[in-house]
Amino acid sequence: MNYKLKIFLIVQLLSVQLLSAQLFPPSFYRSTELDSSLYNSISFRVENSNFLKNNEYFNDIIQGYTLIGWFVNPKLIYYPAKNAKIEAGVHFLKYSGIDSFTRVLPTLSFQYKINKSIDVVIGTLYGTTNHQMIEPIFRYEYYFTDNVENGLQFLFNTDKYKGEVWINWQEFIFTGEDKQEIFTAGITNRFFLSKKENKHQFSIPLQLLFVHRGGQINQSRQQSISLNNDAFGLSYQYNLNGRFLKTLGAEQYYLVYKDMSSSYQFPYTLGYGLYTNLFASAGDFHAQASWFYGDHYISLRGHPIFQSRSTHPKEYYEKERALLTGRLMYEKEVIKGLSVGAGLELYFDLYNYYTDYWYMFYINFNRDFFLKKFKN
Repeated sequence: MNYKLKIFLIVQLLSVQLLSAQLFPPSFYRSTELDSSLYNSISFRVENSNFLKNNEYFNDIIQGYTLIGWFVNPKLIYYPAKNAKIEAGVHFLKYSGIDSFTRVLPTLSFQYKINKSIDVVIGTLYGTTNHQMIEPIFRYEYYFTDNVENGLQFLFNTDKYKGEVWINWQEFIFTGEDKQEIFTAGITNRFFLSKKENKHQFSIPLQLLFVHRGGQINQSRQQSISLNNDAFGLSYQYNLNGRFLKTLGAEQYYLVYKDMSSSYQFPYTLGYGLYTNLFASAGDFHAQASWFYGDHYISLRGHPIFQSRSTHPKEYYEKERALLTGRLMYEKEVIKGLSVGAGLELYFDLYNYYTDYWYMFYINFNRDFFLKKFKN
């Protein structure tokens, strides 16, 4: 306990020294704002990512693997009203070394601005990295592997609060089918204690995630699962807005894991964790240093490396996990909408004394092309 306490105090002191920016470079996010000037017009949008991510993991929790391929989602966008938008397209995911497409999915979404502070989205959602959840709860790699989320989403934005409520329905079932319905529901909140435009910005982040596998009309022999992960804490961000140094920030989270299933499938039904993030954004560079401690912590949607449960074929558990991580990413916008980037992250296990890492290269292209404005 003295060893853990020393690490915790050191990290807290560092966070005071290094005064949250976005977790990833800008091309990984999409604006949720509606453009009223596009009323009664149609546009063409392309969302594309070409990626190579090599995960060099040698631990007993998660095995190493390589992601190499690309996805593209061409779509048409129409504004039937100043406060409403319809998008329709197709998402193609292709891994290198496979002749066929891994996924071909139609995408369709309708977004309606209820008032100046609330939007509702039904169909294809603003998902993955747009949820801005921390990685022990929700894994950012879904941006490449599971970029399409479908369901219902509410977006909130006021002077003192920004958040979203969403449900991603991943597996639909019919009566008598031998499979489970699967959905993920999340709530992301940030309560601002100071004005958003202030250089010194204090806020309270609160994140909740629910994962369910089950169903009442199916004939699956698998046991139903309902897991909950929560995170709440305190955030400080210093907005310098300089030519080179842009932001510095620190966040401290307390994490909770709870198995809410009627019959438990894992040996741990309750766990917790501590997660400290230090951020810096300078020029085209984005840096992050983190410390994580988990006790009986499990998350089905988070990065497995933070968990007490192994994803190896052979069942294996570690009651406690403690990691120091460091990430550096570089992204340059070459032309409008076209960004080239690279990244590296190290994971040092404080109990088992080994270092895992990943490195990544990518080209992201996200751009709208105006086509036509119709007469009223």
